[in-house]
Amino acid sequence: MFKKTALVAGIGLALSVTAQADYQWELGGDYTYGEINVDLRNSPLGNKSDDIDENVGQLYGTWYMENVDTSKGPLNEAAFLDHASNITVFATDGKVDLNSLDDRLEDKDGQTYGFESRYVAEGPGWKLSGWLMEVGYEYADYDTTVDTYHIGIGKYITPNTTLVVDYQSIDVDADNGGSTSTDGYSADIEHFFAFGNGGLKVAAGGGKIVVSGEDDIESYNVGGMWYLSNNLGFGAGYQNTSQDGYEINSWAVEANWFITESFAMDLSYGQNDFDDRDLYDNTGVYLGKLELEQDIARLGAKFRF
Repeated sequence: MFKKTALVAGIGLALSVTAQADYQWELGGDYTYGEINVDLRNSPLGNKSDDIDENVGQLYGTWYMENVDTSKGPLNEAAFLDHASNITVFATDGKVDLNSLDDRLEDKDGQTYGFESRYVAEGPGWKLSGWLMEVGYEYADYDTTVDTYHIGIGKYITPNTTLVVDYQSIDVDADNGGSTSTDGYSADIEHFFAFGNGGLKVAAGGGKIVVSGEDDIESYNVGGMWYLSNNLGFGAGYQNTSQDGYEINSWAVEANWFITESFAMDLSYGQNDFDDRDLYDNTGVYLGKLELEQDIARLGAKFRF
């Protein structure tokens, strides 16, 4: 499994490389630690509280079809501001510590693999100039396997503003032979406000997942990143997910620091707050009120050349 030390093993090398502005490759990774607080209240068998630990590591690589110009604003937004076409491949490896919840349970491992791509049509006199297409795929292998495909169409409606409409298909195959398929739709807008040396990046979006025989899952999100300089930014975001009156409210704060023009560190902390839910067994006997809360911390690094 991906180790925490892999994030910082190359820092000395990265800092020793001569700083360069433009780049065509980006390599990165991150480590995420999560803790789910599980509380069962008002249970006939007594109250119970437990924590479930999660550890996930990710590695990725991005290739840009042309050199990315970093002179247009914050280094973290260089690809967005330069309308850069790119392809990213990624892999994650994670573990959920279920044994800490119950000694009879085994810890669960899981991996994901996939790619993301964006192509931006650019060129003088092109009728499609400014239009963009996004295509992605992810394969997830847990106790079930999940194949997720998506395709998006959008446009740079201004040099610093994108609007993208996306379609998503999710196929789930369980180990017991059962399978389900869902379709999702979303729309997202991003805009960068330039303020000299720095600026403000804002984003908002919303969408739904259509579940056969069930209420749709709906979500919306808002967020922003304030860049104090072209090297340093602080951000925050909020997301609401709901289905049939049950809601999950999520928020996060983050920081991005380019220590050099080629090497950056990212740090974020967030929380998912789940609505309380009453639990019953198969015969209708009340088991108690389930309360869930998840804390997530992430440390990442990336290097460009």
